[in-house]
Amino acid sequence: MFKRLVMAGAMLALAGSTVLAGPERIEFPKGYQDSFSNYMNAERQNGKQLARFYANDVAVKGAKSGGELPDGSIVIMEVYKAKADKDGKPMRSKNLDRLIRGDLAAIMVKQKGAGWGKDYKGDKMNVGDWEFSGFKADGTRLDKDFAKCRSCHSELKDSAYLFSQEHLAK
Repeated sequence: MFKRLVMAGAMLALAGSTVLAGPERIEFPKGYQDSFSNYMNAERQNGKQLARFYANDVAVKGAKSGGELPDGSIVIMEVYKAKADKDGKPMRSKNLDRLIRGDLAAIMVKQKGAGWGKDYKGDKMNVGDWEFSGFKADGTRLDKDFAKCRSCHSELKDSAYLFSQEHLAK
């Protein structure tokens, strides 16, 4: 009986110390608006949202050097809903024909860590050693499956797995 308890305890200890792949390994980057570079603002392709992009110094330096972004790189996309008219249609400015920014809907975070890609097995896939996570405007974690994010970014190997790499490099 004692042996079984010792074995069960050892297995629980190992399970508790194992780092699993997933968005939980990314912490909400408090203060990013002041400490990261806002390198791009754009309308999203869905025609209903706008995005503001931020990157930490590690990512900016890596992009400017022309190589792959190093471990420790963090890229953030704030996603805003477009203001809508009474019929729910996204509103556009009259003079610039641009979506009008409404409420912050989500803060999406992409972070690179040494060896993070090796934790994905089977039908799960990873994009290099990047991990994806998301947060609500109040900083609480979004309950979201990031497989679609990984899938879209996986085709961008030549641009550091970023749609906005050219903008980050400038």
